[in-house]
Amino acid sequence: MSSSIKHFSHPEHELILKENDVIEDTATCYVCNRTVIGFPTYTCTSHHAAAADDDDTFKKFYLHQTCAELPPRLFHHDMYNRPHLFHRDMHNRHPLTLEQCSGRTYCNGCHLQIKFAYRCAPCNCGICVACAFPFPPPDDEQRELHHEGHREHTLVLQRQALFKCDACWVEAKDFSYVCKTCDFWIHKKCALSPSIIAEPAYHHHPVTLIFSIPDEHRYFGRWCNICSDYVPVISWMYYCHKCTYFVHIKCATAPVSALKEPEAAGSDNDPDLIEFPPHSMEALSDFFTTQFSKFQVDFRGEHKDTAITSTGPNDPHIIEEHWSHPDHPLELFQFIINEHDSDDEDDDDNTTVLICDGCTQHITVTHPSYYGCTQCNFFLHSVCAIKLPKVLPIGISSFHTQHPLALTRKPRFYTTVDCAICGWETNGFYYNCEACDMKIDICCAFLPSRIKYKSHKHHPFILRPSWGEACSVSREEITGGMEYGCEICSNFRMNVSSVLVPSTMKHKYDASITLRYPPFFYEGAFYCELCEDRVNNQRWLYHCDKSDHSFHSDCLFSWQKIKLGGTVRIDINDKMHTLAFVFKMNVSAALYICGNCGDGYTHSLFFERDGCGYLICVNCVRDRYGD
Repeated sequence: MSSSIKHFSHPEHELILKENDVIEDTATCYVCNRTVIGFPTYTCTSHHAAAADDDDTFKKFYLHQTCAELPPRLFHHDMYNRPHLFHRDMHNRHPLTLEQCSGRTYCNGCHLQIKFAYRCAPCNCGICVACAFPFPPPDDEQRELHHEGHREHTLVLQRQALFKCDACWVEAKDFSYVCKTCDFWIHKKCALSPSIIAEPAYHHHPVTLIFSIPDEHRYFGRWCNICSDYVPVISWMYYCHKCTYFVHIKCATAPVSALKEPEAAGSDNDPDLIEFPPHSMEALSDFFTTQFSKFQVDFRGEHKDTAITSTGPNDPHIIEEHWSHPDHPLELFQFIINEHDSDDEDDDDNTTVLICDGCTQHITVTHPSYYGCTQCNFFLHSVCAIKLPKVLPIGISSFHTQHPLALTRKPRFYTTVDCAICGWETNGFYYNCEACDMKIDICCAFLPSRIKYKSHKHHPFILRPSWGEACSVSREEITGGMEYGCEICSNFRMNVSSVLVPSTMKHKYDASITLRYPPFFYEGAFYCELCEDRVNNQRWLYHCDKSDHSFHSDCLFSWQKIKLGGTVRIDINDKMHTLAFVFKMNVSAALYICGNCGDGYTHSLFFERDGCGYLICVNCVRDRYGD
């Protein structure tokens, strides 16, 4: 066969044959209107010449080699698909001639509008190329198929039709392999998909075609690692057993160009953007403290008449009556880590931890100045104590521009509010809009409008309203009013709280535990060391390679906007007891039972009596002592 031809369908230019070219995945043959992907195809030489200057003009005309070699005339005995349904010349006297159609012409077989047809002039009828040749010239291997995915019966190749495939579950018009016994239909493309993709562009191991999710992996729902959509249990898919990695069959066999992220000006070129996640709990606290200070400078530049007290050498040593803690004076301290603490191996927490009652973050040596009440275990960063503006005027907050926001706090430490930005509860400081009954945690009130994130580092993220879809990193539903969304990838978004999850954490048995993102090169199941329940390895988790310990991110880093540890005196059986404010979570064990009301919880805030573990739910305490 010549490598170049002249064809009546494209008389302007010569066509050349390209057998292995990479072309766009939507390319279709000009004559039969079917895909040219995977088939020897003729292209227009004039478009090749222009390719170096303009990629948009490259290869706009395609013609299958088989369509270029179609016979110019057909009779009934040449047709493979019941010609009497299309052509009433039962005596086979009229040939069908391949012609280019003019105007609006429809196939007498499939009734679709066509550009080329085998026409019979005497009978005034014509059929399209797809109906005349519904599949390649028949041989036993192509027309009948014995497939591993349907061992019970033979599959028979059928003509093109619109149907929902029993392999990939996608409704599309295609040729089909059908089991006439079971009414089992699959796309021809699915049926001929390779059993193994040895070097996929999207994964570092070979992936194997399987026909349902293995039983050991049905504990959790599974999601495609390319498109993030649900993978039905009994669908066909590609799978890497080393990483528990699943991919839709249609995603796994898509052209490489369709899997690449769109190129754009990335966040790496913008050094002013802050990168998340923070390295540690301490780094997260330092970030917020810096944000509070930075905002004061910007805020005062526009509103110089607003009174804000600065921190520095002249900060008061004593605050006699702070608005958030009027009962006792607050004294100025400097946070210092006792070096001898790290040598005490029997201590569950080897470092001194102080939590700010304002932002509910750690007080650290980076910002060591803080105020404390020696009687109440009440602490405030100096910034949180005397630097936060008491009122954000109209227009200052980018999240709520129509009303002013007032800085406030619930009078009792065990009473929480839901932040309208991240959706998490807090018992710290928040900004309140009385008109809208909206609460914004002070940490969220000073979040940057644009950031970059390590696992999606090529594109910047923008803070925008959320529509309640799933976070692309944690896979949890976004429950807050705002989200961080990729400016380039329309379907990549993150929960605000997910952005703040630290990349490393500490546990009393593990010095450093790393936040890991799927897929994991780990054969077997993960189990959380805290709650002992299985961990979904299609979601992020904390893992220590040295000890091989794993943790749910929620178990190790939960309720980080609630300061725990406060105590109340409660009368239990006519005797006063001291109970501590705690959070309990264990989804796999028996319910936590409130000793007062008898209600059971898988996870909740409680007050716990030291020594015996007696619990009273926070709702009972609120009912008794009020909010």
